[in-house]
Amino acid sequence: MPKVINPIWEYFEKKNSQPSKAECKLCRKTVSLGSLQPKLQTIKGLKLHLSKYHLTENEHFLIQIDDLKNQAAEKQNNLKSAGPVLLETDKKTQPTMQQLLANPPKAQWPHDHDITKRIDKAIMDYILVDMQPYNTVSGKGFKRLNFADPAGPKKYKLKSEKIFRTQLMPETFEKVKTKVVNLLYEAEWISFTTDIWSNPTKTCSLLSFTAHFVHNEQRPKVILGASVLENDHTGDYISEKLKEVVEDYNISSKIHLALRDNAGNMARATRVAEYDSLGCVSHTLQLVIHDAILSVPNIITILKKCRKVVGHFHRSEQARRYLNTFQKTLNLPEHTLFQDVETRWNSTYLMLSRLIEQKNAINLYRVERGSINEINNEEWTTMQDAVSVLECFYEATLDMSSDASCVSLVIPLVAMLSGKLASTSGQSQFVASADTAMSADIENNESDALQNCAAAEC
Repeated sequence: MPKVINPIWEYFEKKNSQPSKAECKLCRKTVSLGSLQPKLQTIKGLKLHLSKYHLTENEHFLIQIDDLKNQAAEKQNNLKSAGPVLLETDKKTQPTMQQLLANPPKAQWPHDHDITKRIDKAIMDYILVDMQPYNTVSGKGFKRLNFADPAGPKKYKLKSEKIFRTQLMPETFEKVKTKVVNLLYEAEWISFTTDIWSNPTKTCSLLSFTAHFVHNEQRPKVILGASVLENDHTGDYISEKLKEVVEDYNISSKIHLALRDNAGNMARATRVAEYDSLGCVSHTLQLVIHDAILSVPNIITILKKCRKVVGHFHRSEQARRYLNTFQKTLNLPEHTLFQDVETRWNSTYLMLSRLIEQKNAINLYRVERGSINEINNEEWTTMQDAVSVLECFYEATLDMSSDASCVSLVIPLVAMLSGKLASTSGQSQFVASADTAMSADIENNESDALQNCAAAEC
């Protein structure tokens, strides 16, 4: 079998005068092979030189390497599948007609074939749309896919992870960006939402920039940027990052409104950049709920007890089984209990409402099994009062957090909440005091937001 020559030598040649180096045929630079002894020499430096200084030739080289790997894998598969036939025939003789019919030659499409390009695009779309890692194309299951005919010979040469990452992804990005630029050019005005996201280890922070606009009676949204924040998150620095995205897409004259959270640095960033902005109303409602209800000492004590009760059933599988038995006995919905997250008040509402739903099953569990703290009748009543107040805020938050929500929802929703609070004067003392505190907080926290909303609608 003839020795396979590495395609890298199409671009380099050895010189007798310098046996430890190779000369690039494209730029005539010499690159070290690592040793004078041929057996110890490596082409790592040659590949690095090609990828750094000759991008087009490097892409062609990577495709050639992929072809060689696919050919080697195909030959290996053919040897395995035709093993018994090879044992019965002389390797030097020509294959018989029956052997050819049983194992026909498998002509594969070249990398520039139209079908190959369409399959490449389909795989790239799958990786991007479903946010799959590039190494998904290296998995054993993925390699078994036959994109031509599952029952026929494989005609598509599967490309490596590196080809998708370094060649096909940039090409796809440029095509998508061109389409987005055309959409933005046709838009009369553009509003954007922005926020800062950090990974769990706090080693990386990203500033998002999502454009919202009207196009052909539709309201598309497009993520234009996720800028890495390398410096302190000051308002001036964030302002610079926002301007970079706006200038990159040439939309500075079309910016209508910026929607941000209520943090001081974000408010300053939009002010320095001279963008009209609106604070997140859902965030404002969260602050209102926290100040008026979740910071009340009596509620804090009850919430600590509720978290312990829910945590008991989350930690013990046996406890969950007993609770499920009691649910069936009492004909209650067989729902699991929610554990809230302290920084998200809506999860606290869900935890309390689910506990109230399963009140009888929880009390029966405590009587039969023990192991959990008692929630007395007065605390159950307080929980019910809190849920009745929080319910309308929860529904309003869902409306404002949906993809279809817009600024025009804010004024009627806030008016609805104010009316709802004003109509609860005849309820318990806790509800009345909570309503009074929340009404004052809404008036203080929402006054600027309502003015901005009215201005944005004009």
